[in-house]
Amino acid sequence: MEKLHDVIIVGAGPGGLQVALSLKELSDEYNQKLDLLMIESGKQAGAFYTKYPVHGQLISNNKLYTGKPPKSRFSERFDWNSLLTKEKKIMMRNYSREFFPRREALVEMLNDLVTEYELQVMYNTMWKATRKTEQGYFEVETDKGKLYCKFLVIATGMTPNPPPIPGLEFTTPYHEMKKKEHYRDKRVLIIGKGNSGMECVQEILNEANLIMVASRHSTRLAYKTHYVGDIRAVNSLLVDNYQLKHQAALLDCEILNIEKVDEGFNVTVHYKHAEDEKEVLFFNEIIAATGFRSNIDHLVKDLNLKIINKKYPSISGVFESTEVSNLFFAGTQTHGLDYRKTSSGFIHGFRYNSKVLAHKIADRLEFPIKNVMISNEEVVGHILEELTEASDPYLQPGFIVYVMKYESGMWNIHGYQTIIEFENTPLQEDEVLLAASLEYGDIHKFADPLNIPRVPGQPQESVHIHPVVRVRKGENAIKKLDLEEHLENEFTDLPTYHQPLGEFLKAMLDTKINI
Repeated sequence: MEKLHDVIIVGAGPGGLQVALSLKELSDEYNQKLDLLMIESGKQAGAFYTKYPVHGQLISNNKLYTGKPPKSRFSERFDWNSLLTKEKKIMMRNYSREFFPRREALVEMLNDLVTEYELQVMYNTMWKATRKTEQGYFEVETDKGKLYCKFLVIATGMTPNPPPIPGLEFTTPYHEMKKKEHYRDKRVLIIGKGNSGMECVQEILNEANLIMVASRHSTRLAYKTHYVGDIRAVNSLLVDNYQLKHQAALLDCEILNIEKVDEGFNVTVHYKHAEDEKEVLFFNEIIAATGFRSNIDHLVKDLNLKIINKKYPSISGVFESTEVSNLFFAGTQTHGLDYRKTSSGFIHGFRYNSKVLAHKIADRLEFPIKNVMISNEEVVGHILEELTEASDPYLQPGFIVYVMKYESGMWNIHGYQTIIEFENTPLQEDEVLLAASLEYGDIHKFADPLNIPRVPGQPQESVHIHPVVRVRKGENAIKKLDLEEHLENEFTDLPTYHQPLGEFLKAMLDTKINI
């Protein structure tokens, strides 16, 4: 066998880079050797963002002023592009002052991180195959030779996902969309109601004479669902124009066939809400913005991996393959665990997954990581301060949770992990495990998300983001406490939070807790 690396990360996008950055910081902090190698098919880090979004504007927030220092944990809640480092020398605010930066700024920032932290990356390297050796290591075959490692992290991002529509091959894929002038005074169909499709709409809204956007499901707006993968307001102009009958339409339909004809296409649609009606519509141009899926086809075949939601690898609560030990996934590949619930499909969400994953790999590499211990007198204030300041639970609500274990009258801080890991950690009869998180209530029971009543004094009825504390004691059922939402998410100074949390913990432990 040739050289054995500790870790190989396939893909130098933000998900893979965050794992590498966090692992390097841990190796430096604990003075541990780390042989980490990244391989990247492109000529630079963040190659995906040299092409996407096609029209250049990101929809990840870059809020510059929060009332607190830019490098504070609180301000991190509103910076959706920067990767996580202790020093925070390289941040998106240093590359763009726009609320929605251009993709070029992100690519520049990612490559500066590689340089600043001296990450070892093999560029222009094609990943071809993967197998496990008899010793249990990974053999990673590339066009430049074979590489070997103890732990393999796949962070290859996503690839276009064309559906099996007859005639789709005649359409223009999202990534090949022509300049906006090409669509002038034409009837245009866009297949796909995601942000990519709506981004295309924004580009040609004042060029095309008519735009229709079609998919099998109704349009979902992020402000209604609290899911950032749904249509962001910045991309929702077509919704406004449709409702105002301004030569725009949203079609909930199945596309049965696309036929190429003179000067355009005849498209046969089967409507979802029109009593089984079918219709043939004519368009001059069709753009297919049909979404993305995990870019791991040959890995699935090589290692017989399971795919969930038709596009994500099946993984455990520590981002490890459910079929292959020591095979991990990072970046958008982790979104199968919280699909359409939280933000693992996006930088501001999966960067925290990558940080958690780095700690799991460091643990398996036997880094001597020491946990902090706090007393019963400190625990209430500590939890509430964490939920007021930290970004991890704020940007991954209900998914990334702050975990502590009660041992010999003290609280052992385990740090952040997934709610899945918390729920599945084995406990002895007398062991107590706590998870603190920020979570939304059930927004979907209200017709208008901008007109939701609040019931003061009834925290279990909180709809907007609010603290939730869960306690597991041995094999007993999980006990849960909701604390009331606060307009500015300030949970530290008010008796509203200290007293009920203290009483909850006291009841769980049957011991004195400082309130």
